[in-house]
Amino acid sequence: KGHATMGFFSRLMGGSDEQKTATSEFEILAPVSGELFIWKTNDPAFSSRAVGDGVAVVPQEGTVCAPVSGTVAALFPTEHALGIMSDDSPAQVMLHIGIDTVKLEGKGFHALVAQGDHVDAGRLVEVDFDAVRAAGFDPTVFVIVCERSENSTLREHASGPVAAKEPVIWLSE
Repeated sequence: KGHATMGFFSRLMGGSDEQKTATSEFEILAPVSGELFIWKTNDPAFSSRAVGDGVAVVPQEGTVCAPVSGTVAALFPTEHALGIMSDDSPAQVMLHIGIDTVKLEGKGFHALVAQGDHVDAGRLVEVDFDAVRAAGFDPTVFVIVCERSENSTLREHASGPVAAKEPVIWLSE
């Protein structure tokens, strides 16, 4: 007996979904302190969850931390978004800082990491959220689980205040 379909990352890594127990749970951390909500934004790509499931945090501070330990798989030139391939799970997690902030062309964003770097739950990007707000943009930080195994389940933290590095998403494989 086996799975009829294996996830993309399982095939890529040559592993089998059956190596993990059904009870293993993987934590994804809040990248910033602030007010967490299950997103209902004006951005259709996020609110429709076309990009994946996750949470959003209205930030109280300017340091954005890694939600998982892993490798920076993608860093946008404007430094407002990045993807991390997790060490401990087949999940790929994307951080998107603000709504439409690509239009700032990097102004107010200072990445502390480069594509290909290994990161732990430490600092990734310094953001001048006051400048983001002053330019008329929503500073909400999105944590999106882009890739995960088909049989996985995702549980989200209840809306309310959260601290940076506090678990906010639990992924069960």
